[in-house]
Amino acid sequence: MQIKSKNILLKLFFVYKFNYVILVLVSFNILTFASEPIIKSLQVYVNENLHSLPVVKLKSSDKLNIYFEVESDEIPSFAIHFKACNKNWEPYDNLLLQGTGDNALHNVNVERLPSTTEGASYYVSETFPNNDVKFNISSNWIFLITDSHDKEIVYEFGKFFVVDNFIPMKINIQNWQRDGKISSNTELDRVMHITTSFTISDSLDPFRIDYVNIIKNYEINYAQQIDKSSFHENKGFEWDGTKSFTFISRDFEPGNEYRQINLNDQNKYQHPQTRAHFDGIEYSRFYDFGEKDLNGSFSLMQKNNPYSDYLVATFEFSPTNPVDEDIFIVGSFTNWEVLPWYKLDFDGKNYKISLELKRGIYDYQFVSGNINGEIVDNINWRIFEGNFWQTNNKYSIFLYYKSPQLGEYDQIIGFKQILR
Repeated sequence: MQIKSKNILLKLFFVYKFNYVILVLVSFNILTFASEPIIKSLQVYVNENLHSLPVVKLKSSDKLNIYFEVESDEIPSFAIHFKACNKNWEPYDNLLLQGTGDNALHNVNVERLPSTTEGASYYVSETFPNNDVKFNISSNWIFLITDSHDKEIVYEFGKFFVVDNFIPMKINIQNWQRDGKISSNTELDRVMHITTSFTISDSLDPFRIDYVNIIKNYEINYAQQIDKSSFHENKGFEWDGTKSFTFISRDFEPGNEYRQINLNDQNKYQHPQTRAHFDGIEYSRFYDFGEKDLNGSFSLMQKNNPYSDYLVATFEFSPTNPVDEDIFIVGSFTNWEVLPWYKLDFDGKNYKISLELKRGIYDYQFVSGNINGEIVDNINWRIFEGNFWQTNNKYSIFLYYKSPQLGEYDQIIGFKQILR
C-alpha cells in the first residue's frame, strides 16, 4: 500500500506540472477504484538503443519506442499524445508548431503479460512516428499517456528530443581543476572542462544562437545550460563577431560510477519482498571508485520469462558522517529525478526505503537535499558518492537556436554525443 501511494503522488505531480485542472478528480478515481491502471517500467528509446538518451533525428528513419507495463484489474484503454515544447519543456500553444490534428495515437494496443507475472497484467509497446503521429520540428518533445476517452486524465509522461543536426560541433573534454577557491575536499575540485565550438551557415542569424545544453547520461532535469550571458561561475561564451562560437564549461563534475542492483536471480531475490543487497548495508563511497555501470540506464527481464515479476526491494544506507539534510535515492527507476517521495526513512540507526521494481538491472545513487513542497532543493550529488575523473559517462550536447519560423520556436540545430 505504501508503494502504491508513492506511485499516486508521482502521477498527481505530473498532472499538476502540465497544468491539468482535474487533480481532485484523478485523486478520487485512483483512491476509490481498484481497477485504476498504474503504469510501471516505462522505457523510452530510439531504434534498438536501449541504453542511450532518446534522441530522434528529424527526417530520418529513426523510430521512438515506448514500452510500459500496467497493473490493472481489467483491460485498460490508453491514448498517447505528443507535444512539441520550448527549451523549458513547456508545450507550445501554436498549432503551426504542434502540427495538424491531435498528433496522438488513440488506439493503443494493449497486450497481456504471462499469467506468472506478479505485479502487472498488461504491456504496451508502440513505435513512432506513424500514420497518426508526426515529429514536424526539431525541439524538446513530451508524450502524455492518458485515458483514451479523457485526455485530461494523465497517467504518465516522458521526455525526448527531436534534432535537426545540420551544424557540426567540435567538442573537447579535458580533466580540469575547479577554478577559484579550493574546497576542503580536493576530490570535489575534479571537474571536466567542456568546450563546444561551431560555425553557423550564412542562412542563420548569429544573434539567434541561444545556448548549449549538456546532459550527463539520463539526467535531463539537471542539464547544465551555457548561454550567451555565461561569463561567470566557470562558464563562458566566445563569439568572433561573425559566424563562429564557443561555449565553455569548466565545472562539470564527473561524479562516480552509479551503484547498481541486479534482481534477475529469482533464487536470491525471492518474491514478494527482498533486500536490495545481501552483502550488508550500503555506505558512502566518497573515496571509493565504483564498478562499471549502465550509464544511468536499466535493463528489464524479458516479459515472456516466467519469473519476470515485481518485487519490493528494501535499500539500506548509512552515511559515513551524520548529515543535517534529508537523504534520497535517485536512479533509473525515478527517471533520474530527485523527488520527495523517494526520501529514505531513518530508523534511529540506518536509512531505509522500499521500492517496487520489476526484475532487472538498475543504476542508482544516494543524494542529500531539502524538501520544498513537491520538489527537492540544494541537491548534493557528490556527498555520498565521490567525484572521479576516471568515471565513464555519456555526455549529450544540444545546440539551441531561436528560430523565427512558424511563429518562433526553440530549434535544436546541433547535437553530439560523447562517451568519456
